[in-house]
Amino acid sequence: MKILKHHPERLFEELQRGYAWVALLPSRKAGIPLALLTFLDPGSGFSGLFAAICAWYAGEIAGADEAERPVCVFNGLLVGLFVGHVWVAGYGTAAISLLGGIFSGWLTVVLGRLAASLVRLPVLSLPFTIVSMLTLAAGSSLSSLQANPYHAPPELFGMKADHFLAALGNLYFISNPAYGILVIAVITYFSRYYIFLAIAGYAAASIWLSFLGAAPEHLAPTAWDSNAILASILVGGLLSSPSLRTAALAVLAALFAAWLSLSFGRILDFAHLLPFSSPFVISSWIVLYAVLRNNRMSASFNLLLPDFPERSLERAQLSLARLCEAGSVALAVPFSGEWTVSQGFSGQHTHRGPWRHALDFVLLKDGLSFSGKGNRLEDFHCYNQPVYSPCYGQVWRVVNDVPDNEPGKVNMDANWGNHILLRVPGGKHVLLAHLRPWSIVPAPGSWVKPGDFIGHCGNSGRSPQPHLHLHLQEGEMIGAPTSPFHLASVLISENGKPPRYELSVVPVQSARISAAISGEVRPFHLFAGRGIRYRVSRNGEPVGDWSLFCMVDDLGRMVLVSSEGGRSVAESTWAVFSCYERNEKSDLFLDLWLLACAYSPASFQIERWEDRATPARLLPIRLAKFLACLIWPWMTFIESRHLRKWDDESQGWRQIAEHRQRHSGIGAKTEALILPQKGCTFVGAESGGNRYAMQATSLFQLADVGVPSWEEEIRMSNLPGKLQ
Repeated sequence: MKILKHHPERLFEELQRGYAWVALLPSRKAGIPLALLTFLDPGSGFSGLFAAICAWYAGEIAGADEAERPVCVFNGLLVGLFVGHVWVAGYGTAAISLLGGIFSGWLTVVLGRLAASLVRLPVLSLPFTIVSMLTLAAGSSLSSLQANPYHAPPELFGMKADHFLAALGNLYFISNPAYGILVIAVITYFSRYYIFLAIAGYAAASIWLSFLGAAPEHLAPTAWDSNAILASILVGGLLSSPSLRTAALAVLAALFAAWLSLSFGRILDFAHLLPFSSPFVISSWIVLYAVLRNNRMSASFNLLLPDFPERSLERAQLSLARLCEAGSVALAVPFSGEWTVSQGFSGQHTHRGPWRHALDFVLLKDGLSFSGKGNRLEDFHCYNQPVYSPCYGQVWRVVNDVPDNEPGKVNMDANWGNHILLRVPGGKHVLLAHLRPWSIVPAPGSWVKPGDFIGHCGNSGRSPQPHLHLHLQEGEMIGAPTSPFHLASVLISENGKPPRYELSVVPVQSARISAAISGEVRPFHLFAGRGIRYRVSRNGEPVGDWSLFCMVDDLGRMVLVSSEGGRSVAESTWAVFSCYERNEKSDLFLDLWLLACAYSPASFQIERWEDRATPARLLPIRLAKFLACLIWPWMTFIESRHLRKWDDESQGWRQIAEHRQRHSGIGAKTEALILPQKGCTFVGAESGGNRYAMQATSLFQLADVGVPSWEEEIRMSNLPGKLQ
């Protein structure tokens, strides 16, 4: 028991997570009240805890990591709760809980890794089902086990409501509506959407079984209701972002679970066994495996980062704001200057059907694509203009020998004309077509990055006038179906309006597009171990020192970590500095820093931009945080308007923003000073009558193997005045 002696904190934390995972709650804070709930039946509670500890210990011996051990715990816990529920407490139940806990822990590790490698799906409670079936089968042969007497649950609100509540209580083997109320209270505290999914899954399964005339005596021992509720919550909540599509899939999973419960119940009845949670596991696997093979639907699911649907919605909204539609690939503008979209997605000429995701560009002056009579290629403004790579990738194919057409004529035999095909990360391919003959420079096999010279715009192939064709396609064969993409970091003008900045956009026909010049406006330079120290104050009173540094997480992402333990994932590309996935750790000054800097275009050319995807929980006002939680999703996000100007005196960019919570009007003002090569050296904020200031004092580097630590003082800059 040496492990238990030296790691009591880790054991306690992972036990909490295990108790929470039974109700599919990804928060260890939910574990304590749910653990206490199991002790309302002391025999079952102690049996569950004992088996959970044994399963944790078994997982530790089997080399389980911090993600696997809580799953070992919850499978062992369920085995112990089942044993304590069925048999009277005694040395026999203790022995079965010990053996079942260890076996379920090892089985969780073995089956979990097999499921992850073979079907890339979580093992869920399959080990509990297997161990409980074996335990139930052996129980009738063990004279040391005495069955618990059956007690009919009380009636509280009526048959349907009591049945639903009892099903929630039955997650912890307490089939009592009064206990179900306690479970639903804990779930509601953490996620209101979970309750919606639970009700929707239960109601759909109940109606479906009633419509088919399922025999109540056959349904009674199958736990169809608990299986349906779990399947609905898992598919529509824990592993996906809330939407009509994922809600419909959640209901479908619940129907499958109810059907399988009835089927398995009848089959296993001959062996005097129960289906336990196998209908939930199999129905969830079937639905998830099917949708994850569909590129458009898989973007709504995330098996690597299971979370509450409220948080998943934040990620989905952020993805929509930053990346357009789910699964869309970001491409840079492949030309210089302002060009016009002559044909957009699903265009009226050639961008139809499987090839609808494509853009054509021409260069207009005074509304015309040519000067003079337009009977020579040289008359067209975009002819012979340089074309640049829109992505990081490898040159996959080059065709360079197709002659240009005379204006008004096309070459149907070589439809794409001179073109270059670039393979991008993920296996898709970018096509740039209709280039001038012998102008393409990169050779097959070479690598390019955004902005690298590719060739010159021409009029080869199916091209009646010089233009540039751009699309993203599924495979490497020319003419393969296209995929969604968007242009990143652009200035766009539509319907004669002044240009506006968009981080990501799919331009429509006649829109005028130019690239936002790439720059180095970086609030934080993302290097592992790099950090900034600040001196912070509130209402002019010093609060102390606060720091922010960068680390790499288990998924290979850059994460900003504050001295208070607050965290946020960060990305810094040629187009933008962006932060997302702020953790639950309370940290006022990290929230203010993120409000001021978390969405900063890298281009110094950009002076104004807007954002509608920042979580309202970053606002430093409790009422705003409460409303964001209570009135979800309508007050979940804030609208931000940013203004940035170069300040000659400070030799940096002053970035001012106003943030407002939707509908409530609660907001804040922030100001940041971003210096070249150093990052954000000052943040000021006003909100709720309070003034906050964060003045950088030094840059530092944490020591690593072969990397020495260092610290560089930042001289006090001229502080911004009162926020405008």
